[in-house]
Amino acid sequence: MGTAHCLLPTAYYLRPTASRATAKAENGKKKNHLPRQRQHQYLLTVMPSPLPFPFPELLLEKLNITSTVITRTTWVLTSTSTASNRLLLTIAATLVTLTVYALFKISLVVRQVHAARHRWLDLPTLPRHPIWGNLVNMGEKLNPSLNRHPDYGFVEIWNALDQPDAYLMDMLPLDNCFLVVAHPSVAETLVQPSPAYKYSLPKSDTIKTLWRLIGLESMIIVDGEEWRSLRKRFNRGFAPAHLHSLAPLILSKTRIFINRLKAVAHTKATFMLKDFAQDLTTDIITELTVEKDFHAQSTPDGQGHKGPLGMLTASRLLSGLTYPLGRGVGWHLVDPIRPVRAWFYEMVYNRELGKVVGEQVAAEQGGKRAGEGEDKKEEDQERPTQTQTQQKSITRLALSGMIPNNALLRNTVSQIKSFLFAGQDTTATLIQWLCFELSKASWSDRHAEILRKLVAEHDAVFGKSEDPFNALDVLGRGDDEGRRQAETILGSKLPYTTAFIKETLRLHPPASTVRLIPEIGPENPVPVNVRVRDMKNGGEKEINVNGLRVYVAAYLVHRHKGIWGEDADSFRPDRWLDDEYMSKLPSGAWRPFERGPRNCIGQELAMLEAKIVLCAVARAFKWEKVGYSGRKGVDGQLPKGDGSDDPEMEVWSISNVTAVPLGGMEMKVERR
Repeated sequence: MGTAHCLLPTAYYLRPTASRATAKAENGKKKNHLPRQRQHQYLLTVMPSPLPFPFPELLLEKLNITSTVITRTTWVLTSTSTASNRLLLTIAATLVTLTVYALFKISLVVRQVHAARHRWLDLPTLPRHPIWGNLVNMGEKLNPSLNRHPDYGFVEIWNALDQPDAYLMDMLPLDNCFLVVAHPSVAETLVQPSPAYKYSLPKSDTIKTLWRLIGLESMIIVDGEEWRSLRKRFNRGFAPAHLHSLAPLILSKTRIFINRLKAVAHTKATFMLKDFAQDLTTDIITELTVEKDFHAQSTPDGQGHKGPLGMLTASRLLSGLTYPLGRGVGWHLVDPIRPVRAWFYEMVYNRELGKVVGEQVAAEQGGKRAGEGEDKKEEDQERPTQTQTQQKSITRLALSGMIPNNALLRNTVSQIKSFLFAGQDTTATLIQWLCFELSKASWSDRHAEILRKLVAEHDAVFGKSEDPFNALDVLGRGDDEGRRQAETILGSKLPYTTAFIKETLRLHPPASTVRLIPEIGPENPVPVNVRVRDMKNGGEKEINVNGLRVYVAAYLVHRHKGIWGEDADSFRPDRWLDDEYMSKLPSGAWRPFERGPRNCIGQELAMLEAKIVLCAVARAFKWEKVGYSGRKGVDGQLPKGDGSDDPEMEVWSISNVTAVPLGGMEMKVERR
């Protein structure tokens, strides 16, 4: 017949009839007005499907799609068909194919959503839309336009549900369902090791959105034996004994911090405490990890490492360019410039850190400090030397005995990025909240009494002196006896100072953990179940949580009145010194650094820095939070974040990867 075939990869196609005579016979006496070259009839022929899924005939029947518009169509065209006809037929076939495929995929999603919602019917949750689940009512609480941390929205939902041990956030069909945990017993079940999960449940895949900031191979991201190997390598550097031996470095940087505070106290200028605290913690963590002083506290903005292409600038900008977890759907998801800027600053960051880590490898291999030279003599004179501390940096300890190669360097850069982010960000946030709680003593009698107890402890331990900074001298003695004395003081002689810090972390936790519980399958055959309070029938019930993402909300756990009492929202350090009260707290009630095998590796360092800073400033300065007196504030009052909040209410947190104080904590200080 001389036909030319144009085939499409489909299961159904139309074929020409055997002859024109047959076609005429079938058409009877009807006159065909079509051009001669188009007088062809086509019969539907069903062929086996070559596609990777079965064609949903049942779905087509339910949708009443007739066989004449079946999508996956292969047209056999005659040589006399025109090019325009072939194009139109191809376009039509493609569109119908895509339509039915889309309907098929939608049917799968509908079945999955229905199954998931039926599976977790017993979990408390807000009323759900039949299609969008909790995306609408949850979005009202977690709207990115609200100038507040998502935790405040979680608290509002928790209160609306009568404060269950855990509740469900149905984010289907756009994302997984989330389990928000508000009780420590549930949290402990999920973060502690088990026979099925030796190092506790894996981290959520959402944490990978931070990879440019903390590195793809970061121990914050990886799981299993890979995580265990990294944690074991770096544990030595974060051991309490090693950190206490490096206290002279911390003290030397704290003195610069104090000098900056003295300067603004003298001029009575307002300043952003965030900048001062972040510069301090940056100088400390870089010294301890890579023996490198970036002079964050003494370098003006726009110069050196704070310049447009500086490492400190790159690291801090990356925090704002990463995906803001828990902030919903916003412009950041489609901003075309954002990923380009993130890539550029990551390149700047990695380049500088690669050099520094290379120097550490060379120093460890050569048995001497990295980067020694004429340009470093002045720097080395200003700080305790390797001989004085008798210790290596955290990085050198981790590299000890290892054979250097590109893979090791790349992996180490990821770990250092993680330490620099956590070491400067969360500890700087803690320092801001410590000073904020000190500022309340100027207008609150209760807080004035708290400050009096804190000052009394410092006078007793360091001696009452006309010099309010004498704690730095006592803790900074360089002889062996002085170092032992400093370690004893910081370790066990400051109970009220420690209680002050713990209470600050209880009310203002910087971060929480998110885990992803795998579905039950060949690789994960053991179900993960948790016991929660039965809100309907009383008592407890067991629920299966496989397939859920889990957010252990430290903010909710720390302010749970059923655990901490009616004053759970109040700042009361004395609770930590009440043995009877503390004995009644359930395990895991306090978790600012999380718990279990994957707790924060740097928690001892954060506590050490906080103690030194608090000892240095408590007796020396009066703090004032600019624009806030707190007289109208109510403990536990939740911010709306929509611009209608009273400025006199409690200062709140916003989300910038972690929870950070609103507005950078603008302050004034004066000497006592």
